[in-house]
Amino acid sequence: MDSALMAAVIGTAGGGLATVGATWWRGRTHLRTAARLVYAELTRDSAAVAYFRQTGHWVAPTLSRAAWDRHGAVLARRRRGESFEKVHRGYEALEVAPFIAHDTLSSVEREEWLRVELKRLVTAIEEVGSIAQVPRPQVEEWTQRLNGRVSLRPTPPPQLGSSVVSLALLERFSGGMTPVRMYGGPDVRLRDGEVEWLTEEGASVVNHVVFDARGEESLDTLPAVRWTGGAPSDDEVTEQAYNGLVAATRLVSEVFGRDRMLATDGPLVAVVHYGRELSYGAWHGTLAALGDGYRYFRPFSSGLEVVASVAWHGVKEMSHFIYEGETGALANAVCDGFGLLAKQYALGQTAEEADWLLGADLLTAEVNGSALRSFKAPGTAYDDEALGKDPQPAHMDDYVHTERDQGGVHINSGIPAHALYLLATSLGGHAWERAGRIWWEALTGDGMREGVLFTDWARLTADAATTRYGEHSEEHQAVLAAWEAVGVPVDSDGDS
Repeated sequence: MDSALMAAVIGTAGGGLATVGATWWRGRTHLRTAARLVYAELTRDSAAVAYFRQTGHWVAPTLSRAAWDRHGAVLARRRRGESFEKVHRGYEALEVAPFIAHDTLSSVEREEWLRVELKRLVTAIEEVGSIAQVPRPQVEEWTQRLNGRVSLRPTPPPQLGSSVVSLALLERFSGGMTPVRMYGGPDVRLRDGEVEWLTEEGASVVNHVVFDARGEESLDTLPAVRWTGGAPSDDEVTEQAYNGLVAATRLVSEVFGRDRMLATDGPLVAVVHYGRELSYGAWHGTLAALGDGYRYFRPFSSGLEVVASVAWHGVKEMSHFIYEGETGALANAVCDGFGLLAKQYALGQTAEEADWLLGADLLTAEVNGSALRSFKAPGTAYDDEALGKDPQPAHMDDYVHTERDQGGVHINSGIPAHALYLLATSLGGHAWERAGRIWWEALTGDGMREGVLFTDWARLTADAATTRYGEHSEEHQAVLAAWEAVGVPVDSDGDS
């Protein structure tokens, strides 16, 4: 029944029927909206399964079920129990998928398990797609991917965890790295992601180590190819990653006065050549994993700021951020910002001389764009047929409310990122001296708490500027002006 016919029925039958009809119509609309959100989440998550089916590589450590947890009850109330159970079994299939992908299963066992779970996932997508009134060809496209009838070339993976690449850009999931027994070099090895020293002397002198995954994703028995005090590598990717680690720690120690970047006493670690044709750069709790890129992306060691941004996720204060939604977007802006400051410090650039581009050397010639993200002009980093248009906003009026990209953690980061740019260029000179100092003291100050939002960060930076430079100082006024320019209110009383 369309809206015009509904209006006619209501007009004829009177107020009582109007109330019943309106309630029915709202319920129907609510059901369809809920189903569409669940459908979007199911198909997005199924990309990881499709990729595994066609390549044999599982690259997603976790899969979201936020839409299901939030809206599954609507499907349970509004549809017969059979529909709810079909969709629920689809989510169960997604939970089982990482275990199927584990190398403890034989290829025969893996295929048999996968066949059963794929059937459940396809049924769930078809069922919720029908409720959501998704066009049948669109539903069939996804089920064909899961059944392996569409050839998917490896493409840059979207962000999970603390990757620098966003879900808005990329079509398959990545992560799931479990480094084990990685070792090499005279003094160091990596076991279960933790650096172990073979001599007591090594721990006191080695601050940076780069391991080579050699194109594998199992990360088993890998050599250390570059470390503090060792000879430079002939491999450009290795040397770029090493220089990025050094740039990150130099900013922390020489500018901000902290001896070590990480909370632990161990060195800063990167793994290069992770996977084949894998566009991936992420922090995995103890190390930075960097892929070699594919088609649209060069190796993720390209650019000091990219490596430094990934490594910054290891700074202990970053644990205050929850990696989703607004607080996740802020976490990315903070890490990207310090990554850019590390590059500017290494090159001796002023705020005016710097390009304020994250990943300026990352995109290949096939992409119509200048970088992955732009602090100077969010939303302008790229505009490409394959990657789409840079979705970042620069103002709260354009904040993107989405369930994709873990709630837009790489999209909405453009707002606080632009505030840092405005602050730095307003103050002039070297950005790390005043703007960076304010950001650092906000991060490491007593006011930090879990789940900090944009308004919280605005207040913390304003308080940091006041504490260091004085209320109504040039720095304090510049902070207030920067946040006003991006539409984020500053509550000086801390009640934001």
